[in-house]
Amino acid sequence: MASQQRLRVFIIDDNEMTRDLLRVIMQGEQFDVVGDAGTAESAKLRLRSQKADIVCLDVVMPDGDGLSLLEWIGQKQPQAAVLMVTASTDRSTVEQSLRNGAKGYIVKPFTPGAVMDALHHVVAKMRAARATAGPA
Repeated sequence: MASQQRLRVFIIDDNEMTRDLLRVIMQGEQFDVVGDAGTAESAKLRLRSQKADIVCLDVVMPDGDGLSLLEWIGQKQPQAAVLMVTASTDRSTVEQSLRNGAKGYIVKPFTPGAVMDALHHVVAKMRAARATAGPA
């Protein structure tokens, strides 16, 4: 990738081990994991003060669902690209997520390669959108 700008990633998943694994996979030359949350409410609190370029969002959480949180993120941080992270391959959930603004999916259980592929795919979409939008 031509740009050396590090992208800020925020992880929302109720499973601490999943959050930790995603953090280890993503943290590196191109990505900074700037925060995480295990519930929808804590995600909302943290995202009010923390900007993210990419949000990895679980679909099922104990205090809400990722589809509702996806809509909230779209209103509060419209510049953020959201990748849904889920074990669900239910077609209607996938379709609804994409209709509501998700830029892609990471399916559990995942491999490091699948996570990085999804991230690079969303980064390419973000850069293409910025290129067609022109200078800010």
